[in-house]
Amino acid sequence: MSDATDAGKAKQTVWYKAADRDVLPEGRVMPATCGVQTICLTHHGDQFAALDNKCPHQGGPLGEGSIENGYLRCPWHGWDFDPITGKPAGGYDDGVETFPVEIRDDGIYVGLEEEAAHVRTVSDVMAETMTQWGVRAVFGMVGHSNLGLADALRVQEEDGRLRYIGIRHEGAGAFAASAYGKLTGRPAACLTIAGPGATNLLTGMWDANVDRAPVLALTGQVDTQVLGPGAFQEIDLTAAFGKVAQWSQTVLHTSKHAELMNLACKSAILNRGVSHLIFPDEVQNLPAAEGAKAGGPRGRVTARDIAPPADALDSALDLLGRSKRPVIIVGHGARFDMDAIIALAERMGSPIVTTFNGKGLIPDRHALGCGVLGRSGTPIASWFMNESDCLLVFGASFSNHTGITAKKPTIQVDFDPMMLGKFHSIDVPVWGEIGVTVDLMRQAFEGTGGNPRWTDQRSEVAERWRIWRAEKQTRLADDRGHGLNSASVFAAMTRTVPE
Repeated sequence: MSDATDAGKAKQTVWYKAADRDVLPEGRVMPATCGVQTICLTHHGDQFAALDNKCPHQGGPLGEGSIENGYLRCPWHGWDFDPITGKPAGGYDDGVETFPVEIRDDGIYVGLEEEAAHVRTVSDVMAETMTQWGVRAVFGMVGHSNLGLADALRVQEEDGRLRYIGIRHEGAGAFAASAYGKLTGRPAACLTIAGPGATNLLTGMWDANVDRAPVLALTGQVDTQVLGPGAFQEIDLTAAFGKVAQWSQTVLHTSKHAELMNLACKSAILNRGVSHLIFPDEVQNLPAAEGAKAGGPRGRVTARDIAPPADALDSALDLLGRSKRPVIIVGHGARFDMDAIIALAERMGSPIVTTFNGKGLIPDRHALGCGVLGRSGTPIASWFMNESDCLLVFGASFSNHTGITAKKPTIQVDFDPMMLGKFHSIDVPVWGEIGVTVDLMRQAFEGTGGNPRWTDQRSEVAERWRIWRAEKQTRLADDRGHGLNSASVFAAMTRTVPE
């Protein structure tokens, strides 16, 4: 290192090896990464030079340009600069910064000022807030309009507070974040640039919206000063996400930045949906106010284990008490409460069938497991629904794909009151957290010794599976004159694929 002085302050110059001596032929240019900065390395005449890689016009990458007629030409708009001095052609004043170069035995070295200490930005405040709300995964693609936010996420990852997973298409990141929310009940984030990068999220965000998965969508945006006239990749992202996001806001210079992230996280978690934050490019790098504090969930979120109204619970218990062959149907909304639901089913001797989205919530090998109901289901599930005299439904949407009949006395339990009786009248709608409601039902039945009217249907479940498997066996040899049928293919896969 060598010292340089500027206005009385000592600054350090750090020398980076930019390239081997024989890599860059005369008359050529190339980009080179030195520390955290990309420079444009040129070879013109018998001289090497290092210039800022950004064209002052619109930031074009000069290292991807060419030397023509003695000038370095920007690949985007053809601006010309002296390849050694960086001065523009035609006497203009928008030249390019240059850096000292040394030719050493082992290569070409470029001297850059020592990297300045990191200045905390509004993006840092928001990223810190996000991690304090429990966001531990970001699926993203870094680009020109989200660099400030991406750097803030990098800092959080280096501190061990989150994991950043790079993706090759924004749609993949959206579906990954949606799946994370479904499986854990906690929000993950997806990061994109402006314009098409942001709109590529939409299908995955609709997946999260429909299945009530908490997700944070963090999208870049063009500079606020060029919003409106139609700048490159400018899209009205608020309108684009208007239906899929249950909460969407733009981060502005004057925003309360920690509070915006507080509301985004809170809305995603409590509303079980998509929260969307739009980050204009220049806002991301604004210095945070001195002493700005990150937010978090303390004092902002209440416990969600809310018990159902006593009258509704009593009505449900009464209907179950008068039934002989109750059947339990579980949907995607019951995925975190299956241990309690299975214990209740075992107490009642009642079969459990699942919706399509609830597939796998109870194994088919369980003594009360009856598979999936509906178009993608098994005849076992539909048989027990049709033979029941009461349906106890947890966390199901009553989609027409599943086809839960409206002809049976039904108890529907859901945390969302809008889902209760959404498609037709329900005999006993119960608004409450599913786990809490199941526990109250179990306690009530344990206190009375259960219901002697209930039929223990375990043996019937085993018999219906035997009938269905025998039917499938008869289909294996039925090729209908066209070779192997699908049943034989899936049977072979079942035998050979590991558990």
